[in-house]
Amino acid sequence: MEVSKLDERPERLIDVVHKQIHTEILGGNLVAGDQLSVPELSRQLGVSRGSVREAVLQLVAEGLAEERPRRGVVVAKIGPDEVRQIHEIREVLEGQAARLAAELRSAELCDQLDAALREQSQAIDSADAGGYADTDSHFHAMLAAACGNPMLGTLIERLHTQMQVALDRVAEAAEHRCLGHDELNAVADAVRAGDGDAAEKAMRAHIRRTRQKVATAQEDNK
Repeated sequence: MEVSKLDERPERLIDVVHKQIHTEILGGNLVAGDQLSVPELSRQLGVSRGSVREAVLQLVAEGLAEERPRRGVVVAKIGPDEVRQIHEIREVLEGQAARLAAELRSAELCDQLDAALREQSQAIDSADAGGYADTDSHFHAMLAAACGNPMLGTLIERLHTQMQVALDRVAEAAEHRCLGHDELNAVADAVRAGDGDAAEKAMRAHIRRTRQKVATAQEDNK
């Protein structure tokens, strides 16, 4: 296991250390079961052990890493059962967030959603799976931030972080990208209309279908 040495030292070094390890996990360089050794990561990243220790604890709090007896902290495994459970929770929480965002809608939010969907459409046209995944994440994050309930937004962010590896994998399917884009358009239409019921229904349908797609992808990869 090797991770890239950091090139910059911002004010909050812990944040950039966390981001680097987070990126290595999502990118597949660090996989489930890999040990997140504080001394080794400190050496590879060229930073203090204290910064690495705090970053690793943050990953544990987010569910991307877990403590194991006699092994310390390792990259967490997000298996089929965990994926199902996370999606079931996301369906409820993000449906509620979409409802609240619609009821609190603003012109600024609608413009931001439209911009994200335009960018996503361009990613689909260019078969850019990474671009699609990024715009999907951004769309969900904007609704969570606009729902008027910071605690709800924090819960949604954590669950989405845990799901990111699986979500990036299904984004590689062109059919999923097209269907997902249509579903998010339906959410945005409901938000613009201030229709909380329709926004919640559309978001729940989107996450439910994504859950089915992720389950299929995991089954195919066995």
